[in-house]
Amino acid sequence: MSINLLPTLNAVLNGTSALFLVTGLFLIRKKKAQAHGILMSLAFLTSILFLVSYLTYHALHGSTHFPGRGPIRPVYFAILISHTILAVVIVPLAIRTLFLAVRSRLEEHRRIARWAFPIWLYVSVTGVIVYWMLYRVNWALGCPMCQDVVASTRDLAAASRLTGGFAWSLGLLLCTPYLLFAGITFLIVRSARRSHKPSS
Repeated sequence: MSINLLPTLNAVLNGTSALFLVTGLFLIRKKKAQAHGILMSLAFLTSILFLVSYLTYHALHGSTHFPGRGPIRPVYFAILISHTILAVVIVPLAIRTLFLAVRSRLEEHRRIARWAFPIWLYVSVTGVIVYWMLYRVNWALGCPMCQDVVASTRDLAAASRLTGGFAWSLGLLLCTPYLLFAGITFLIVRSARRSHKPSS
């Protein structure tokens, strides 16, 4: 396998991990504990494979600089920095959560899982978003209207405004799935907390 394929593999692993996590949550809410355990174990295995692939790529290739300019840069780095910090945080949390489940210490498992799950899901989803922004968007040629303006006029200010508008629109589009997952996770955690409150 070419080293240049590793970023794509990393994104696939992140997306697969997110799918396992959401499915695992659905199963445990249906009281299917054994199937839930299998899916969460698969999510953990997928995340481990991602970590190995990620470290291999950066050891052999080094860092890739974000080519975007203008207002899209703070959007990208906000996602990247939060992704990186929480990726470090989730490692001990995920290990501890799985350890407690294996040891059948389910009350402790649930207590930590309420925090581990949204962080893990966020890291998996934003991993795919970062990959797409870094490797799949041609920020210089991504806006057909901007290309037409640049090709047909020397009005660089107009071209710059169009490119900025394109970047803002694309940034909003990229943030939409993140905001959606954050909202869903918040509702899940709030629902779980309410279900564990003693009835008066």
